[in-house]
Amino acid sequence: MSKHLIPLLCFLYFGEVYSQFEWASKKDRITIPFELTHNIMIVDVVFNGTALKMILDTGSSKNLIFSVPANDSLVINEADKIIVSGAGTKEAIEGYLSKKNKLEIKDYTETDFEVIFLKNHEISFVNKLGIPVNGILGNFLFENHLVEIDYQRSRIIIYKEKEKKLQKLQKKYKKATVAFSENKPYIFLQAKVDDKQLKLKLLFDSGLSDGLWLFENDSIQCNKNYFVDVLGRGFSGDIEGKKSRVSEVMLEDHILRNALVAYPEKIFFDQKRIFKDRNGSLGGEIIKRFNWILDYKNKNFYFKKNDNFSLPFEYNMAGIEIQHAGLQWVKEVKSASYSSSNLHSEKVIFDNSNVKFNYQYKLKSVFEIYAIRKNSVAANAGLQVGDKIIKINNKEAHKLTVESITNLFTSESGTRIKISVEREGKELNFEFNLEKIL
Repeated sequence: MSKHLIPLLCFLYFGEVYSQFEWASKKDRITIPFELTHNIMIVDVVFNGTALKMILDTGSSKNLIFSVPANDSLVINEADKIIVSGAGTKEAIEGYLSKKNKLEIKDYTETDFEVIFLKNHEISFVNKLGIPVNGILGNFLFENHLVEIDYQRSRIIIYKEKEKKLQKLQKKYKKATVAFSENKPYIFLQAKVDDKQLKLKLLFDSGLSDGLWLFENDSIQCNKNYFVDVLGRGFSGDIEGKKSRVSEVMLEDHILRNALVAYPEKIFFDQKRIFKDRNGSLGGEIIKRFNWILDYKNKNFYFKKNDNFSLPFEYNMAGIEIQHAGLQWVKEVKSASYSSSNLHSEKVIFDNSNVKFNYQYKLKSVFEIYAIRKNSVAANAGLQVGDKIIKINNKEAHKLTVESITNLFTSESGTRIKISVEREGKELNFEFNLEKIL
C-alpha cells in the first residue's frame, strides 16, 4: 500500500453531466474490488465492450475518458462537442459529451452512461502511477445507493437495502459533518497550524493523492517551514505550491498529528469557482486511514479508523519524480543446455564451449526524471530532468516500478541512494543521502 504522494489532481468542468445506474444483479449487495495505488482507487470497468481502468473520484461530478488502451478501440455514442475547463489552464479545451453508453462494473450495469471524451488530449496518468489509467469515474456511483468504501480490504460494497444496512453499520461508525454543493461532498473538520486553530470546509476528494490541500488567504497561511514542490497536474501541465506540515488534523474525536499539507498556487485555479466557501480538499492520504459509508441521498457520511490510521505521513526526500518513458526490449537468459548438433536463431554458442544459452526478449519499462525539486539532495548531486534511470542501488531500473522507486525515496532519512542514469548517450553515476527537511 502506498504511503507516499503522487502528483494527481481531479479535474473541473463546465456544464452538467448526469448518469443513472440500473441494479442488474439479483443480490442485495455488489462488491467491487479496487487497486489502491498512490492513495488512488482504480477500478476495472467495461465501456461499450472495451476494458478500461478508471479512477474513482468523489471530487468530480463528471465522468471522463482521456485515453484508449494500446491496440484497442473505443465506441463513443451520441457525441456532442463541448468546451472543457480544468485546473492549470484558462484556455478552453475541446471535448465531446457522449450519451447512451453501456458501462459495466462487476454486476453493476448502466445502459445510459454519460461521459466526457477528450479527443487528442491524453493525460498520461500511466506515467505517474505505473499502471494504465484511461479515465475518471465521478460520484454517480454513490448517488443512488448506500456505498461502503473498505480501504483495509480494497473493496467497495454497494447495498440495495439501504435503511436496513444502515441500522447495522451505524453502530460501528461515527457520523461525519458533511454538506453538498452541485452534488459534490464537503466535509467539515479542524486543523491546527502552529498554535492557530482552523475550522475547515474541504472537498471530500478520493481522486486527490495528497492528504490535505489548503488555499491560503488572510486566515490560512503556510508556516515558515516549507518547500516548493510539484503538487499536481492540470490540463496544461504541472501545478506547483508549498508543502509543509500541520500540527493536528481533527476529524470529530480522531486526531492525526504532524500531517502533510500542500498549499497550491492560486494562479493555477479559477478562484471564483474554487475558493468560494471552501478552504481546500481532503484527499486519499488521509481518507484511506478510515473506512467509509457514503449516504448521498440523506447527505450523511459515516467513518471508522482502520489499520492505516497510524501510518506516518511521509514525502519524497530525494526531490525527484519518476515516470514511465516508454518500453524497451530486454534480453534475458531463459535456459542453458549442453552439447547439441543443431543451432537455432535464438541460441548462441560461445567459442570453445559446448554451453548453449536460450534467450527470450521481454518488453520492460523505461523510467525517467520528469520533475526535480530545487535545492533537493538529488538536484544538488547533479541529476536533471530528462535523465533516464539505468540502476538504483545496484538494481536494474526495468526490474522496478514507479511505486517501489518512490517508496525508496520516502523510506528513512540518511538512506544512501546510488543512481545510474543515461544522459545524451552517456552513463553517469550519482550518490546522495535522503534528508528530512519537514
